[in-house]
Amino acid sequence: MDDVMFPRFGVVVVAREGDAERAVRSLLRQSTPAARITVVTATAGGAPGVKADRGVRTVGCAPEELGAACVEAALATDAEYVAFLDGGDEALPDWLWHLSRAAHDGAGDAGEPVGLLQCGVLRLRADGLVDGTVLPPATPGTRPVPADLADGVHAVRRDLLGPGKDEASVAVTVPLLLVRRRAGGSDVAVHAPGARVIRGSRPTRGTHRPAADRRPRDGSAPELVSVVIPVRNGARTLGAQLRALAGQTATVPWEVLVVDNGSTDATRQVAEGARGMLPGLRVVDASGRAGESCARNRGIAEAKGDFVAFCDADDVAHPGWLAALAEAAKEAHVVGGSLETEFLSPGHGDEQPLPMDAQTDFLPFARGANCAAWKDVLSVIGGWNEHYRGGGEDMDLSWRAHLCGYRVGYAAEARMHYRLRDELSSLARQKWNYGKSGAQLYAEYRHAGYQRRRARTVVLNWCWLLVHVPDLARSPLLRRRWVRYGARLAGFLAGSLRRGVRYL
Repeated sequence: MDDVMFPRFGVVVVAREGDAERAVRSLLRQSTPAARITVVTATAGGAPGVKADRGVRTVGCAPEELGAACVEAALATDAEYVAFLDGGDEALPDWLWHLSRAAHDGAGDAGEPVGLLQCGVLRLRADGLVDGTVLPPATPGTRPVPADLADGVHAVRRDLLGPGKDEASVAVTVPLLLVRRRAGGSDVAVHAPGARVIRGSRPTRGTHRPAADRRPRDGSAPELVSVVIPVRNGARTLGAQLRALAGQTATVPWEVLVVDNGSTDATRQVAEGARGMLPGLRVVDASGRAGESCARNRGIAEAKGDFVAFCDADDVAHPGWLAALAEAAKEAHVVGGSLETEFLSPGHGDEQPLPMDAQTDFLPFARGANCAAWKDVLSVIGGWNEHYRGGGEDMDLSWRAHLCGYRVGYAAEARMHYRLRDELSSLARQKWNYGKSGAQLYAEYRHAGYQRRRARTVVLNWCWLLVHVPDLARSPLLRRRWVRYGARLAGFLAGSLRRGVRYL
């Protein structure tokens, strides 16, 4: 469908601190241009860095008049809708396209115009790494006003901003992360005396779910691949992984970074000793903060390649692993490979991880033990989320990529021999962490469509656990199965209590 059939959008940039350059630059890169961009600033002399020759209008006002000035600027826009953006925010290139499409599709067969649109926000730390996501619910409330939407970025039908009586309106949520907000940015809220801002009690239209991957790859191959291996006390297994990497058949140039996350064993010596077979190997120190995500982010920062691959120190890469990832990179922004347990952990076929094309929960994800991504994409989505510890960080990374409009692909030929935990205590700790991260993921992505398990399934799982308590004494295999399930269910419960959600 042609874009000219969609409603046109003007944008008002609210520059509370005067600086709006980040927001303006992102608006000038929109795939669907704004009808008008107006910067409203409470700083005398306009917004620093905003040049009038780019077609951006700047309006100054006193701090106490900022809300009224924003409404006035919106009413002066010759467009059906007005989107509001904080001066420190960055809109991803398809932000206005998605809002315009949602406004068009949300009207439905009845032709009722949409009054309010919201989308998700990707929160970043000051250093550019992800701090979390904010996805507004499909039903923001019976009387939604922009001031009530503490974190969501929003757009309003322009005729609802003028003075007059209250009017009911339809609200639509676009469950994509279309705006990046760095730490210190303020949330946009528009107030003005007499403004009737989307008041009313009509039920909302709900959620608009467009195709997320609007940005296909251009078919180009990586110029240099950086292989990042996070490791902590992995001297026993690291050598085998490095030997496997030395035997890769890939023709693309590549380097290896062993990121030491505070090892106290001979990990560094093992890595240093592999330079003879991997001349480009580098050992990177990441002892400042424990955690795989921290180590991976450190590896990304030190990587020289434009494409970054990740694997673990206790696994073994198949000879064609890197070549398959590099080939898949031509068509995808994030790539996941396959995990095989039979080589390193024979006899545990029931623990074989599902391949990406068989995953059924929410959006498919690339597993952290075997994945890769373009470095510029990792920069946009904020890298690995360091709030996840012991599990869930790979799902979070892939889902952020999906919801930011990137393509997450699967390369089945990129095979990694995966090692399962041998000791029951280590296995229980892993599954406990996976369970806790499940509740964390639900708290963060439920408004994008991630659903908790059905009550019937939860009851059956706990009943199964109780009925099979005798398995703990029957055989090592049955005991291992009971520990896996029990630790994960306990993790669900602990994570739910910690996050204040019901994910059992």
